[in-house]
Amino acid sequence: MNLTVSPQIKILALVGLLAAVGLAASMLVLGGSSKKTVASAVSTPAVHTRVKTPVTPVKPAKTHRAVHTAVKPTTKTHRATTTHDKAKAKVKPKGFHGYKVYAQLPLALQWQLAHHKVVVVSFYNPSSEVDAISVAEAHAGATDAGAGFLLVSVLDNKVAGILTALLPGGGLLPDPGVFVYRAPGNVALRLDGFADRAAVAQAATNAMSGETGPAASATGTP
Repeated sequence: MNLTVSPQIKILALVGLLAAVGLAASMLVLGGSSKKTVASAVSTPAVHTRVKTPVTPVKPAKTHRAVHTAVKPTTKTHRATTTHDKAKAKVKPKGFHGYKVYAQLPLALQWQLAHHKVVVVSFYNPSSEVDAISVAEAHAGATDAGAGFLLVSVLDNKVAGILTALLPGGGLLPDPGVFVYRAPGNVALRLDGFADRAAVAQAATNAMSGETGPAASATGTP
């Protein structure tokens, strides 16, 4: 059986072949271009640029110098004073009634002198019966004159010892006896031995009026 191909069919077959060849060629071209693009994308490394941050220099803090002020030492000069000067220098302030007293006197006598212008101090020996009578008379005489009164045992070093040390010439306290002190603490009158009520009152009254004198002999006998 003879098959005869018409010219139209041949033309159609040729056109189809050319179309197939063109399609294959275009695919090859596209495929190559895509590979180059991928290869280019893979082979190109990422470049990172480092941005330098400007550093602002920090100024060092100011240091303060310690300023030392020189202090000049003060020196005190002490002037040598006599016992009489010390007595005048150490006068305590005015007491309750305005009387000044010497600071070196026993505290009990200071208190009496701060409250009374004149104080009768009666010295006695606790072991003597006669001294007990003398004390009673001295207390009564001080009351009559409106003076202060202080009882001092000659065996009490805390009080009698201080008063003995203040006596001029290193004398001793009488036993019995009476000292009449006038503020700020000077001995105005002194009665050695037993003194009755009237004698003590008169001595205190004379001291209030400003009279002073040496040791006097006591009057009367127990």
